[in-house]
Amino acid sequence: MITALMATAAATCFGVANFLGGQASKRDTALAVTANAHMLGALILSLAAFVFPARAVEAADVVWGAVAGVTSGFAVVALYAALAIGRMSIVAPVTAAISAALPTLYDVAQGTVLRPVTGAGIALAFVAVIVVSAASDEESRKTMSVRATVLAVVAGVAFSGTLLAFSFSGAESGFVPLASARVTSAVILGALTVLRSRRYVVNRAARGFASGSGMLDSFANVALITALRIGPLAVVAVLGAMHPVVTILLARTILGERLHGMQRVGVAMALVAVVMTALP
Repeated sequence: MITALMATAAATCFGVANFLGGQASKRDTALAVTANAHMLGALILSLAAFVFPARAVEAADVVWGAVAGVTSGFAVVALYAALAIGRMSIVAPVTAAISAALPTLYDVAQGTVLRPVTGAGIALAFVAVIVVSAASDEESRKTMSVRATVLAVVAGVAFSGTLLAFSFSGAESGFVPLASARVTSAVILGALTVLRSRRYVVNRAARGFASGSGMLDSFANVALITALRIGPLAVVAVLGAMHPVVTILLARTILGERLHGMQRVGVAMALVAVVMTALP
């Protein structure tokens, strides 16, 4: 029960953070937005690691955190870029379906036994990606480009790597892996932003969205790693990937996004796949 609650809390925070990040990336570059959000996250999570010291920390915990920082930084840049140029109500489910399915497959390969319905959910997740990507109506071509779809897929794969890296950290390492991850991603993305744009801070129009995204992303990661410490990877991966529900609701309510034709089918399949995969 606690695992499910923490994973769901993570999904909720991720959903709002992704919506805010997508909005910020419409006002500045996805790279700059992510760098700023992760810098704030580095401060928050480093403070958390200091205030709540770990019981035991090994070098491997810091290293796996750094690996997670590289993959998460890459994933968020890809996701925010996709959210900025594509339809949030399509990008979010595609990314979530992949980020849920791959860690689950890894868990199965390591010996975790899943019910048939869960395996069917994994297969459905990949079919959903194909259906959404193949949407052919005129509005879809205008609002959901091939580039946005590719970026959504890349983000999903990278998020899978992040979740796996965090799962390899020690159960007694506290928030150290999270702090390591955010410091790593903030430094790398900050350096790339300065080299590319000759600046670091996002413009005024994007600043509030980027800050909100960074704070909520930090809270989400705390909830996520807590869930990983007390429950199976397969369950956390999929429940944590429920964030598209939040992003879609915000996109429909605030942006007035609507789905058309096969897009509705593909998005529905992706969301069903997330639920099905949560049944180990």
